[in-house]
Amino acid sequence: MTFFRMAALAVSMTFSVTACVDEGELPGATPDARADTLLLHVPIDSPYLAANLEPLPDDVIDFLLAGLRPALDDAQARLERMRSALEQGATGANREERIALALLRELDGKLDRHGLEALGFDLASPKVVYGMGAFPVARIGLLDANALRAAIDRVLADAGVAAPQLEFRGTGYWRVPGDPASELPGGLYLSVLDDHLAMGLFPLSAEAQLLPAFLGLEKPAGSDAANRLQKLNQARGYTAYGSGIIDLQLLADEFMHEDSLTARALAGHGSFDPATLTPVCRDEIQGIIRHTPRMTAGTTELSTAAVGYEYRLETRPGLGADLAALVSAIPAAGADSRRLLEFSFGMRFGPVRDFLREKVGLVVAAPYRCEKLQELNDGAVEALASLDRPLPPLINNFKGIRLSLDDVEISPEGLPTGARGHLALHVDKPEMFLGMAQMFLPGLAELAIAPGEPPVRLPDKLVPLPGWIVHAALGNDAIGLALGTGEEQGLTGFLNQEATADGSFMSANYDLDAYMDYAQRLSKDRAGHDEHAAAGRAAMIERADAFRKTFRDIADRSQTVLKFTADGFVAESRTTFKQQRDQ
Repeated sequence: MTFFRMAALAVSMTFSVTACVDEGELPGATPDARADTLLLHVPIDSPYLAANLEPLPDDVIDFLLAGLRPALDDAQARLERMRSALEQGATGANREERIALALLRELDGKLDRHGLEALGFDLASPKVVYGMGAFPVARIGLLDANALRAAIDRVLADAGVAAPQLEFRGTGYWRVPGDPASELPGGLYLSVLDDHLAMGLFPLSAEAQLLPAFLGLEKPAGSDAANRLQKLNQARGYTAYGSGIIDLQLLADEFMHEDSLTARALAGHGSFDPATLTPVCRDEIQGIIRHTPRMTAGTTELSTAAVGYEYRLETRPGLGADLAALVSAIPAAGADSRRLLEFSFGMRFGPVRDFLREKVGLVVAAPYRCEKLQELNDGAVEALASLDRPLPPLINNFKGIRLSLDDVEISPEGLPTGARGHLALHVDKPEMFLGMAQMFLPGLAELAIAPGEPPVRLPDKLVPLPGWIVHAALGNDAIGLALGTGEEQGLTGFLNQEATADGSFMSANYDLDAYMDYAQRLSKDRAGHDEHAAAGRAAMIERADAFRKTFRDIADRSQTVLKFTADGFVAESRTTFKQQRDQ
């Protein structure tokens, strides 16, 4: 479990800095001086790395802060209420409560760009996240290191807490201990250096070895961090405002090689000793990882109009192409759609079953010999038994499903009670499935539903939901339904849209304002029907509503595409913003 927790932490910290880019920035740009300085701390064998090579554009920062102004004002009001409540009960308050109160006082009136910069922070600063072994370290450029140190001192003094800095070779730092009962007791390490804030998470047993590098007293003999990111940006078309790499093979080696920094720390605590791994286990685990050796992420666009990013899981040669062959070529959700929701999912379930049966069969025929992988062997046997069962005709011939909706009515339970738009079920030989349905629904057989014919309204007795007006039509590879009055006029065009053949198996485009409105109504409805809903839950809903309202004021639409390509799995996302308000 330690391996997976550390890996998950590495993933989340690595990609946390890849949120913002500028569409006009040239991919692979040379890092500016501050980013280059921070990147020199990254060891050449770091298993993961993420950074922005250029500062974020001022116009984008100002735009987002202006859009978030209502949420920041709400946060300020909450700070004032919390401060008042704590001050009333300050007598006898414990250490944590006094620190919280002092922090609220320090943040009072500073929840904007000017206030945060007065504390020493720089919202456009370079940020770097990387691994010292498997242990994460983040470095964030500061506008004024002395201002941040002074703010920390004021908070501690106001709280009446004696928390002097620890010192190592003349450099100060703070250690915030973690849970001593955890699998790997460690701490959060903080240090305000001359030009940046350093944060790290590592075990106490590795402190002596890691502190010199963490505090910048010792730097790697060489670092290829800037070059690695520049090459990634150039290869993938990412911009200089945020990208990252996780080398899963290097990360696994940190846990499996006895002489690695991570393995020594784990073995010293007794959490995990790689010496217990046999050569067979090492070879088989590394063989599994070779199927997906690397993850990358990068921002692809950032302006006051839109933000986009991409995640990619690279696969071994041939595997990506095999996966792409399982995708159905059906129309994708339109990137320029203005409808409430467009959704498309295309996958050939019959070939998927055959693909999985082949891969699982290989494990059954030649089980893993490593004792730590026996659960995979057992799971493969069970999976093969399930995959050998015949699929129903509809599933075996399924190609995909699409939705294009302009309105959806939802009950308090989250179930649809009304809709207006189009639906298409893509299958091989749709006439055959229509014929099967007509055998069980005599009223359907009386309708002239045929390829190329206009949509036909279904009788009320064939519509399961009362009051719904539904028309049906047949395309070359799909059965289509139009929901709502007048929607039948666009059904034929919906069925005849051009298919997408780029490996995309899921795409969605939706109105963020409508989505937020739905989420807000649903949360309130559920809270109202929950007799045990407490005041704490109501407060959480109130805070979520404030955020949704702010986000709805600036967000326009969201586009997501998932695809298989020749070299792996790709997830693309783009969010557009409403017209920029006067600032």
